[in-house]
Amino acid sequence: MMIALLCRPQERVFPLISANIYNLSSEETELTADQQAGKNLLQLANQDFSTWHNFTGLGLDLKGQLGHLLVQHKLAIEAEIAAKWQRADFFWNQMRIELKALLKKPELWQEFVQNITNIPGVHIINDPEKIRQYLVNELFINTHCAFYNGLIINTRKPSWKERAFVHIDYIQQLLDLSPVSAQEVETLLGEAWQTRITAYKEDKKWRQAINYCQQRIKWLPNNITFQGELAEIHYLKVLAKLGEARTDNQYTKNAKHLLNGIQTLEKYLKDYPYNVTIFEMLGSLYYLRAISLANNNSLALALLCIQKAVTYNPYLQKAFESRNELIETMGQLQEQVNQLQVDIRQGAQLTPKGQKMVAEANKGFALMNVYIDSDEAKETANDFYIAEAVYLWHKIGLPEPLEGWQKESFTGVMHTANGKTIPIGSNSGWIGKALHLWDAVKNVLQNPPSSKASLAGLWQWAILDKPDLAELDANVICAFLERKLFEEKSDRVLITPPTENSESPPILTPAYTKPQFSTEPMISWLFSSQDKRIKLQMIVASLLIVATSYVVIQERTTFAKREKAYQVILAAKQVQNDQAVLAASKEFFHNASFFGRDERTAQVIEIYEESLVRWVPQQPEAELTSENKEYLKLYTQLQKL
Repeated sequence: MMIALLCRPQERVFPLISANIYNLSSEETELTADQQAGKNLLQLANQDFSTWHNFTGLGLDLKGQLGHLLVQHKLAIEAEIAAKWQRADFFWNQMRIELKALLKKPELWQEFVQNITNIPGVHIINDPEKIRQYLVNELFINTHCAFYNGLIINTRKPSWKERAFVHIDYIQQLLDLSPVSAQEVETLLGEAWQTRITAYKEDKKWRQAINYCQQRIKWLPNNITFQGELAEIHYLKVLAKLGEARTDNQYTKNAKHLLNGIQTLEKYLKDYPYNVTIFEMLGSLYYLRAISLANNNSLALALLCIQKAVTYNPYLQKAFESRNELIETMGQLQEQVNQLQVDIRQGAQLTPKGQKMVAEANKGFALMNVYIDSDEAKETANDFYIAEAVYLWHKIGLPEPLEGWQKESFTGVMHTANGKTIPIGSNSGWIGKALHLWDAVKNVLQNPPSSKASLAGLWQWAILDKPDLAELDANVICAFLERKLFEEKSDRVLITPPTENSESPPILTPAYTKPQFSTEPMISWLFSSQDKRIKLQMIVASLLIVATSYVVIQERTTFAKREKAYQVILAAKQVQNDQAVLAASKEFFHNASFFGRDERTAQVIEIYEESLVRWVPQQPEAELTSENKEYLKLYTQLQKL
């Protein structure tokens, strides 16, 4: 399935997406004024930039800033065509960064319209808002659509590693910058999302599949199908982690794992209270947990779980069968325990297994019965029937509440055709309408007309006592009933296909199917705002290297000076040249090592003190010179070592 933000040819501003979109011939005729303006705009990417401007994008005027943005787009296309993915990713990201920066400057777009597109005949992109929208949607987003199409079109069974899926991420990032409706997003990405999620599901990459389901729901939070698939993947993830169980410990471990899955789905049910898929998944997990608990002889809790299973999904036939078996087993256990009580009174001692049997028998059906009589069980059962009605509404294809199907305050009850009583809000509320629709449709399906021709009349008769259904589109409802009753085809609601006056989706196919070696352009990368953490780490590492190099070089110089001074001290001592000893000692101590104490220090201090004691009395009695003061100061410092 190929994707694009489709538009009518007469509304197009920029040329069709192609590998040479920035190098098109100027001889084209029959261009509208807007299309000529769009083509002129693309030529801003071909202006001459200085080396500084090319690498940094700083200090550019209006045309330069927009041109530099288009250069990133142009270079990204070239790199993607060459299958140089790492290089392409740099330019795709840089394009988005520069676009976001420009979108924060509305005055620039106003100036751009006044100076560039404000020419006779232009009526589409003569508005700042429109030119931004066309640039993002028609040029940037559709470029990623073209690459997705080119990469996915020849793939029989897509892998989760497909490069095409990266372009879904880029499209989503750009959609954040564009005022596109939820319906347009679904039409654009619906099939692509599903293809990627299916690929991850088939390879059992549950965490990533869940992540992409959540991304999809971010755009369409009220889509029942998307909500249901999110719950389904959590369900499959739980099943995939269940281990083969033969011992009590293994059954206990599985029961705990199932409980975690149940708790997750119950959280989803709070967010999506009328999603029938979540009810079905919960019913299945409660059923499986009941089996694990029963195999571990935790019958009372198993009975509670099996009752919850049939409450969440009253169509789960195997759960009803297991419930009957568990009820029978509990009855047999209680009979055995009654016999044990007789033996105990006669002095018999219970084993640990016997004690557990007695405990389970004493619990009996209490947990299950308390749940059956609880408000929780009644609310769950009612919500399930509402969820069925909501699901039918969705399958028929009727417009749904803008805020999704939310809980309503119940003010009355509804009596269904099969005798059930369901609490509802006002008849004019969405829930009331859905339940009335569900009841009316079931009535028609159970009492079908003899021909298609009489279906519309039968529907009008079916809603005589349900005036709120008269507001709904009878043609859509009758079309659904016709498919169900006469055609026996899938009644899945399909997205309306593009009309005939829409363009074909763009396709850009890379030259290679496998990535070619590439790296980010180093200088551009250094001046960009991408990978700030990596750059900070590089700066720190560089500073450490410089500091280490300085220390190493300095240490070598220091060692040489200390060694020379030490040799002078030894030589001067031999001839009792105290003046030379003092001067050399001063040089020795002023060149201390970075890496710790020199083993010769004590020896030098001793020689220094001896020479100083002899040298000072030999000096004239006049005032001490600065040199004398320095020797005495050094002596004082050495006493502290």
